[in-house]
Amino acid sequence: MGVFITFGSILAWMVISVVAGVPLVPLLVVAAVLAIGIPVLTYPLTYTVWFGVHLFMNNPTPDELADAAAWRESRSQEGLEA
Repeated sequence: MGVFITFGSILAWMVISVVAGVPLVPLLVVAAVLAIGIPVLTYPLTYTVWFGVHLFMNNPTPDELADAAAWRESRSQEGLEA
């Protein structure tokens, strides 16, 4: 998902800049900024989506759910928010 967003934005920028007649150096600078910035900005969204896909495909076992409940209980007893 992040790859499509990143390459899509770079491709759109390159098409628009070529049509508008932007010189090569600004074109490459903006493309580089997009190539670095878009993945950083979309990481939380893409991580959440793929983690949801993972949970959908690999349901937690009752033992894993019990471990998670025990962990939450230990965190609440320590006064930490879970």
